[in-house]
Amino acid sequence: MTQKQNIIIGLLVHRFGGWGLLLLTLIIGVLGGYYGGHWHVLKLQDELAQQQQNIDQLYQRAETFDYQQHIAMVELGIERAASKNLQQELLIAQDENFALRREITFYQKIMAPEMEASGVVIDSLELQKNITPNHYHFRLAIVQMERVRNLTKGTLSVTLHGRKNDKPASFDLLDLANVEAKDRQFSMRYFTVQAGDFVLPDDFLPERLDVEVNISGSRQSLSRSFFWSQLLQPREVANEDGNT
Repeated sequence: MTQKQNIIIGLLVHRFGGWGLLLLTLIIGVLGGYYGGHWHVLKLQDELAQQQQNIDQLYQRAETFDYQQHIAMVELGIERAASKNLQQELLIAQDENFALRREITFYQKIMAPEMEASGVVIDSLELQKNITPNHYHFRLAIVQMERVRNLTKGTLSVTLHGRKNDKPASFDLLDLANVEAKDRQFSMRYFTVQAGDFVLPDDFLPERLDVEVNISGSRQSLSRSFFWSQLLQPREVANEDGNT
């Protein structure tokens, strides 16, 4: 407390006695409470402004999230529609392929009855070179052509023809591929695939592969020949040339 304040308080005490001091104390208390309350109000207003800013930011983030969610739902709807259209196109393509295969089967029955039996055909034989010299991979597919596909059982064989030491020679391809007897039997609905790897015998020049399939319960067997040189061509060229 400064000397001036002490003088003022002394004068008030001298003039008004104890009542003056009490009045002064009350005035100081009121002013202190006012300024203290005012400062608290300002502090609360700052906190309120900060909270309002946080709320605005949360609303903005919520709006952004809603927008992103809406975009995601739109994209998902587009993907579902595209997937549905793709499935429909796939079904149409399958029906067209099925119709084409039935037409092929019909003409095969007329022109080459040995290539179809009980609605089953030898669909394809693929041949690929491996890295090791004279080492190859084959894949044989047998397909049911009828719309109503019952369980079909049978056996298959593949014979490799060519020349060895300038003389005709033949080998069992499944023996070369170490395919056991039980694996040469099949039980299928729709299709079956036989695949394996084999090594050509030494000094052997391959020329043709003959595939034969015997269907259980049918007196007719399937047979189809594939030329070695055509099997090793690019698929587009091989398809243009065709197999016999």
